[in-house]
Amino acid sequence: MTELYHLKYLPENKIEAACKVAARAMQDDPIFVKFYPDPIERAHKNFIRCKNMILVGILSGEVYITSNNIEGISVWNPHEIKDWTIGKQSKEILRESRKVRREIYSDREYAIRTSTSMQIFNSLKDEYANFPHWYLTFIGVDPVHQGKGYASMLIRAKLNELDKQNLPCYLNTQNKENLPLYEHFGFKLVGKRQIPNSNNYYYGMLRKKKK
Repeated sequence: MTELYHLKYLPENKIEAACKVAARAMQDDPIFVKFYPDPIERAHKNFIRCKNMILVGILSGEVYITSNNIEGISVWNPHEIKDWTIGKQSKEILRESRKVRREIYSDREYAIRTSTSMQIFNSLKDEYANFPHWYLTFIGVDPVHQGKGYASMLIRAKLNELDKQNLPCYLNTQNKENLPLYEHFGFKLVGKRQIPNSNNYYYGMLRKKKK
């Protein structure tokens, strides 16, 4: 029996709650702390950023939660994103996704940082994973539940499915402290890019397909 059986697809009625959990998980992200030192502003920006990732994941990939209590959440996207307009998702999710993107780009400073991040992400991915694969877009565990194995649960289940399909997996992370966790699951550091106006880096990690 697949381990994904123990996870749940994120239902539409829990999207807002999942976004809040994801934002709390990212509150101490080193890059966002640098760019948004005010915790209230950072919390709002994190919520918008996480909501965008989650909605895109629902529209184009897969979004899992550990249980209805949403201790943790993961977002996975395929190498090629399909046309959102022909998916099975509700029109409301598509409208909400467009609304969130408009909010992001209405803030010029935030839009520039988001665009810069995407350029770095894409340059790393295009160089080291320009072939069919799945992309671990986001994984986060509510701070009150961290250290209880939920992150491992979210990662392991999907990776086992990818092994059965003989597909590789790629991810980017800006938190160097997370590298050992991903290495534990077979990811290897393949490249890094410095984040403009900081001493931090985005790290590209690849988990090759099973031979």
